[in-house]
Amino acid sequence: MADWIEMPEREFAREIERVEKDPLFCKLYHGSPGLPSAIRRRRWPGGKLAAGFYEVDESRVSAGERVDVEGSLDARRGVMPLIRKMGRQAFERYFLHADEAVPLGEIARRTGLPESDILKVHELLLEIGAQSEFAGAPKAAATTRGTTCLARLTMEEGKPGFEFVAPYWARGLYQVRYDDLESWKTSGSLDGPERRRLRHLLKRLETLNLRQSTIFRIMEAMSVIQSDFLRSRKDEDLRPVSLRLLARRLQLSPSTVSRALAHRTVRLPWGPEVPMIFMVPGQRHVLKDVVRLWLAADPASTDAALARRLKLERGIDVSRRTVNAVRHALHKDRELHSE
Repeated sequence: MADWIEMPEREFAREIERVEKDPLFCKLYHGSPGLPSAIRRRRWPGGKLAAGFYEVDESRVSAGERVDVEGSLDARRGVMPLIRKMGRQAFERYFLHADEAVPLGEIARRTGLPESDILKVHELLLEIGAQSEFAGAPKAAATTRGTTCLARLTMEEGKPGFEFVAPYWARGLYQVRYDDLESWKTSGSLDGPERRRLRHLLKRLETLNLRQSTIFRIMEAMSVIQSDFLRSRKDEDLRPVSLRLLARRLQLSPSTVSRALAHRTVRLPWGPEVPMIFMVPGQRHVLKDVVRLWLAADPASTDAALARRLKLERGIDVSRRTVNAVRHALHKDRELHSE
């Protein structure tokens, strides 16, 4: 699983494309007259597709912000007129979330589009993959080329939300309906080669799900931990959390958490794009931000007073000696910046 976690999003999107263009997957996913879909989707809690997906921003090509943007724009140019024809609600209902098992022919009848166009929407959606971009704010200075923004974080009524950049993320997990799958087997609708390939397909879906759910659980957990920061927009409200603590909370290994955070970014509710590791700051980093702020307001604060205040107001239990070390580190930082 380590290789899957580390896999770049664009490469993972191609894996999704290969699976979903497999004739056996298509057969089981779209269903047929008399046989329901045996593979569905299960949405992420608080997840949806970013509104920027529906915008084609030509300026990104000349700006050169990301590689392969031209391919993304070409795919969008092909799919957006069809989405506009059927309507955004129908697109998300039938293609993004697959709220009900509807064969392609029935989707065509309900939307008034030719079945060839319905199939084209499905295929172009896969081609867009991880090349999807946010329209709007530029990348933050802290992010680098080779990183992929997964989602814009939101906080609504105290609960985290995720506006995913790529459609395959917004669609959630694969959900195999084994009762319906049994109907396919007993009806004789799967031939010998398909039956033999079925086990491999189900195993691949399980692997894809495990990879996605691992990354999502980490993103969800760090959003909950940093809910105060996401509401206040103040760096001093970031809570200290170690990779080991986060891993223990999610019953994952620290190395898995580290791999999941690497080369991935999120967009904060107010716009900036930051590395996911930014949301998992070590204790020393948080202490420096908080103590710097408090000393600016009251330079005469003692180490003991600051330690008491940290415990009372921030829930951070540290010794006076630790506070003193942070104070000296801040002093050295000021000296370096003044040179």
